Parts: sequence; C-alpha cells; structure tokens
Amino acid sequence: MASIVGVAPFFFDFFEPGGPDHLLPGRPLEQTQTVNRPRGSGFVVGLNSFNGAFVTDGGNTLTQRPLGQFEVFAGLRDFNVLVCRVRLTDENSDDPIRIQVSGWVLFFI
Repeated sequence: MASIVGVAPFFFDFFEPGGPDHLLPGRPLEQTQTVNRPRGSGFVVGLNSFNGAFVTDGGNTLTQRPLGQFEVFAGLRDFNVLVCRVRLTDENSDDPIRIQVSGWVLFFI
C-alpha cells in the first residue's frame, strides 16, 4: 500500500503576442518549475484545468480563429523539474495566443 508524502500544485501562464519582434506564437512553448520531490518517491501528475485562446489587445480580447492544434503536456524532467509544454495554433501559426495550465504533482512512497 502506497502512502502520499507530498503534493505540489502548479500554474503556468503562456502569452505570445506575435509581431515582428517575436517568434511565431504557434510554435510549441515550454516552461519549467522546480518542485520539492521527496527522495525515493514516485509521482503522478494531474491537470486541473487548461485554457487556451487566440487573443488581441495584449492578451485581453478573444479572437475567433480556426483551430489547428491544441496540445498540453505536464510531467517531471530529471528529479525535481516540472515541465509544461503547450501549443495552440491555426494553419499559419502567426496569431497571438494565451494558454494557462494548472494542476498538481502527487508524491508517494
């Protein structure tokens, strides 16, 4: 029987405004956070929510676009690095986007 030895909640916020000074916002994006993983523990990652939108006005206004791909991944890399990868794109991958992801990592022995 396994025992829970910790829970680490997380939240990631991605915003890509597009334009000449930024890479294409439709490309895969990645952020990381350090988590306090107890030695010898196993883990499971759960998503509470994810929200993605094509946006304008600095990320504040929803824009209607055809959906090409929406991808969300969260997991551990190495011992204590939580990684979140996302992608939201239409056909030409140039529209500004905002993606928010929340969840938790449960550690057990």
